[in-house]
Amino acid sequence: MSLDRATLRRGDSVDDVDLMMAADTVARLMGRLRRAHEVHLAVSGGSVATRALPAIVAAANAVGLDWGRVHIWFADERFAPRGHADRNASAVMVALRQAPGFFASQLHIPAASDVGVSLDEAAAAYDRELLRHLPGSVPQLDVVLLGMGPDGHTASLFPGRDELAIDDRFVVPVRDSPKPPPERVTLTLPVINGAEHVLVYATGEGKAEALRLARSGAASAAESPIGAVSARGELVLYADRAALGES
Repeated sequence: MSLDRATLRRGDSVDDVDLMMAADTVARLMGRLRRAHEVHLAVSGGSVATRALPAIVAAANAVGLDWGRVHIWFADERFAPRGHADRNASAVMVALRQAPGFFASQLHIPAASDVGVSLDEAAAAYDRELLRHLPGSVPQLDVVLLGMGPDGHTASLFPGRDELAIDDRFVVPVRDSPKPPPERVTLTLPVINGAEHVLVYATGEGKAEALRLARSGAASAAESPIGAVSARGELVLYADRAALGES
């Protein structure tokens, strides 16, 4: 399974996409919590953090999701100082202020650049933390929410980069990122693709060409990182008509 075989959920507008992804994410979180004590959700930055996650929090609150049983991880994070606007954690923490019963200990944030660790150390520590909570040959997240860039990148996996081929680590450092800031940490494809549910968010005509390539099934991971995304169970693409090239 890859993005060319993903279930498509089409919205007429960005707001439609936000609401669809929110409702579906909450349904999957609630479903997992009926079978297990806790659920593990990973989120990326960009519109996933600033638009989709607030919608998810609102939808979850409306049905009484027990936030005390939800662990949240980062598909990627920028290696910048704590509280910096570049940090994905900054937007995620704003959204989670509206999540009653969610505790700081349930938010798993890669180390920032101002806490006395190197980029390599931050990635290695996050790898260990992931394995501590989700032990196994590959940590199995329940739900991963991904965005994508106009170049086809997802998380901090960029076209033509060595990080795309790494299969013996689950979190790796990224240097000289083609998109600022230059230093980041990212989940690798094995842990993303090992999740039970992978939900991809794509809106706006600026994503149309990259999304067309990803859905063609003809691109390599090096050409289209988002096209190489898969899932252990379910892969769903949430897109508006602009991103699908329909407007």
